[in-house]
Amino acid sequence: MFTADVLIQLTIDGVSRGAMYGLMGAGLALIFGILGIINMAHGELFMLGAYAMYFATMVLGVPAPIALLISTALMFCVGVAMERGLIAPLRARLGSRWLVDGYVLTIGIMVVLQNLALILFGPREFGIAAFWPGRQEFGDVVISNERVLILAGALFTTGALALFLKKTNLGRAIRATAEHPAAAQVLGINIERIYAITFGIGAALAGAIGSLLLSTYPAYPTVGGEVLLKAFVVVIIGGLGSVWGAMLAGPLLGLIEAYATAFAPGGWQNTITSLLVLAVLVLRPQGLFSRQVTRP
Repeated sequence: MFTADVLIQLTIDGVSRGAMYGLMGAGLALIFGILGIINMAHGELFMLGAYAMYFATMVLGVPAPIALLISTALMFCVGVAMERGLIAPLRARLGSRWLVDGYVLTIGIMVVLQNLALILFGPREFGIAAFWPGRQEFGDVVISNERVLILAGALFTTGALALFLKKTNLGRAIRATAEHPAAAQVLGINIERIYAITFGIGAALAGAIGSLLLSTYPAYPTVGGEVLLKAFVVVIIGGLGSVWGAMLAGPLLGLIEAYATAFAPGGWQNTITSLLVLAVLVLRPQGLFSRQVTRP
């Protein structure tokens, strides 16, 4: 029987899970909104963040909060290096014709990173039981400390990203570049620098989520595939290129999955999600939370 406590439990589980989906999709949407390409290696950045978190905490003994900062900063540097070392030269050579080649390039990066991880770490999974064992009980509603930590991390990251994009000069420059790159360049904004920083932020978001979800998604070479699929769903529902649309669509997807798992027969969870994606593509291709098709 589904009581009020059960519904509250499902809601909490869905929102906390969806918050991670939203941030993962936000990183993907941010990169698309600025650079115009879908980063197929986004899931592998999640995977690298998870590996970094594992080795920092379990091998080097670094406290989890500091390890999270290290992992996030490391993935920001990896993202900037990828954009400057691989994507920027391609864009410089091909000009406006670089987008398809850029998409293929990110597929190549995905394959290379997966195989490097397989060579370096093997096929085994590297994970932990929980960063913060224990649970909180409110009547019949039970919330694990780990889930509280994940939700708090998601809310903090969302707030920090919102403040950065809206209140800082660099954030305003990123938004201006998303709206009209040529006009932003005329106003003195170095859009090549914005491209690199944006890719770095997207990579940092993926790495941070990979670190936070290490107990749920252990690090192994192909873990990014499942996560990338969730990010794609969020981006399609929220609106391709819309950062805020992805952040709103993430909790929505999490709630749908939580309630579908509880109420629908086995196997219907993914079917309902797929039907929602198809409905959005047919009825509102710009996404549920975006007024534009390709820009945030």
